[in-house]
Amino acid sequence: MSKQRQRRRTRRQLQWLAASMMPLAVPAAALAQSAEATLPEVEVLGTAEQAWKQAPGVSVVTQDDLATQPTNDLSEVLRKQPGVNLTGNSTSGQRGNNRQIDLRGMGPENTLILIDGKPVNSRKSVRYGWRGERDTRGDMNWVPAESIDHIEVLRGPAAARYGNGAAGGVVNIITKGTPDKLAGSATLYYSHPQHKEEGGSRRASFSLGAPLSEMLGFRLTGNIAKTDSDAWDINRNHASTRTGTFAGTFPAGREGVRNR
Repeated sequence: MSKQRQRRRTRRQLQWLAASMMPLAVPAAALAQSAEATLPEVEVLGTAEQAWKQAPGVSVVTQDDLATQPTNDLSEVLRKQPGVNLTGNSTSGQRGNNRQIDLRGMGPENTLILIDGKPVNSRKSVRYGWRGERDTRGDMNWVPAESIDHIEVLRGPAAARYGNGAAGGVVNIITKGTPDKLAGSATLYYSHPQHKEEGGSRRASFSLGAPLSEMLGFRLTGNIAKTDSDAWDINRNHASTRTGTFAGTFPAGREGVRNR
C-alpha cells in the first residue's frame, strides 16, 4: 500500500509541475507573435515591357528622340537607326535628295511604310527630275513630325509577318492620340540657300484635335512641302576637295520634291 501511495504522490507532483509550466509557454508564444508583427514591410515593384521591342532587328524612335532632334525631315531621324539607309536614285539614275527609306539595302520598293499599322500610299509625294520624269517612291517629308508619337523600325524576321512589300523591313509611324482638350499647332519652315543654284525648301503644317465625348474625339492634320531642284550643272567647274578634279559630264545635284 505504501508503494501505491508513493506512486500516486509522484504522479500528482508531475501533474502539478506540468501545470505550473503552461503559463510560461504562453508568454513565449505571445512574444514570438509580437516579434513577427514588428518585421519591416517589404515592397516588390516590377514593370511590364513588351518583349518584341527588345528583340534583335527592332528599334523605336521615341517622342523624346524627336523632341531632342528637331528636323524638317523624318528621314534625318530614321537614318540614325541600324540598317536604315537613304536613297534618292530616280528612274533615270540621277542623284536625288536622299529622303527615301531603304532598309537593309533592298531598295525603297521593298520597305513598307505604315501609319498606325495601316499601309499608306507612297504616291502622296512626287519627286521631279531634271528631265521632267515623275518619281513617286515614298519621300518621307509628307509626314508632319508634330503629329508623331513614336516610330517603330522592324528589320529582318521581325518584318516577315507583313508579307509582300516588306522584304527589307517595315517603318510603322504611330501618331498621337486625341488630346484631353481643344489643342492645335502650326509650323512654318523656310530654307534659302546661300548658293543661287541650290534649291530652297518650304514647308507648312498644322494639327488640330479635341475630344467630342468620353469615347470619341478627332485629330486633323495637314502638311505641304516643296523643295526646289538644284541646277543640273551646280557642280560644274567646281573641283573636288578630295581628288582635286572637276565634275564629269553629269554633275550631281538634288532633285525637287513636292509633298501634300
